[in-house]
Amino acid sequence: MLAAVMARPRLLTVVPNRLKERLYYRLYRAQHSAWPELFQRAPLALCPEIAMYDLIPGDVISGCIAFKGFYDWDLTKRMAQHARCGGLFVDVGANMGYFSLLWTCLNPSNRAIAFEASPRNISLFRNNVERNHLGDRITIIPKAAGDRSGTAQFEIGPSDQTGWGGMSLDSQDTISVPMTRLDDEIAEEKIDILKIDTEGADTLVILGCERLLRDRRIQHIYFEQNMPRMKQLGIEPGTAQKFLETNNYRCRSLGGDAWTATPA
Repeated sequence: MLAAVMARPRLLTVVPNRLKERLYYRLYRAQHSAWPELFQRAPLALCPEIAMYDLIPGDVISGCIAFKGFYDWDLTKRMAQHARCGGLFVDVGANMGYFSLLWTCLNPSNRAIAFEASPRNISLFRNNVERNHLGDRITIIPKAAGDRSGTAQFEIGPSDQTGWGGMSLDSQDTISVPMTRLDDEIAEEKIDILKIDTEGADTLVILGCERLLRDRRIQHIYFEQNMPRMKQLGIEPGTAQKFLETNNYRCRSLGGDAWTATPA
């Protein structure tokens, strides 16, 4: 029998989801230590039967999910709309698995293939998959996705933040992780959604999808352009967009760092 779940702050249960984001950062972001039970088991707002476990107090992503049941409302809403149609979701930079869990719980026919390079996040992600009994629908590939196969230097980031790590050109304070191209990993099937969030390396992931793009086997792409991290990696702004357009994909800004692309 499941233990009782600590109730989230009442204010965060009665306001619209977009307003929850503002209220969380204004009122609760600094109060993680006062709500420890929320981090032990956090049901998803759009799928209360699915929960994320052993979240990390102080971690930005963990705090959002613990207090609100979701992370990044704009992308969550888009994923929920796509999930109704079903299909394959490829989650690059999956972190602890929030979007893969969301995708599979919203439609029983949905599957996810998730790439994550951080050993700590992989462990947390596997725990979430196992405890929600989704091992037959979510495949975790413990590798970085990029523009080549081999190894890459990966900076894990601060111990209290799961989402600040990423690829690095510096060998100091980094670990070596396996790297692969999506062209080499995905079987001959359609990818309904490709979501990329790799802290500046999204362009490299896209460059590793040449065959998938040429064959128009990716229906929707969501990616980010983290300019400071891209500069550290020597990636010129606009490289991803030019490559996608060369392969007959239409790019559109979603505001801020967020972009989407679909076949032209």
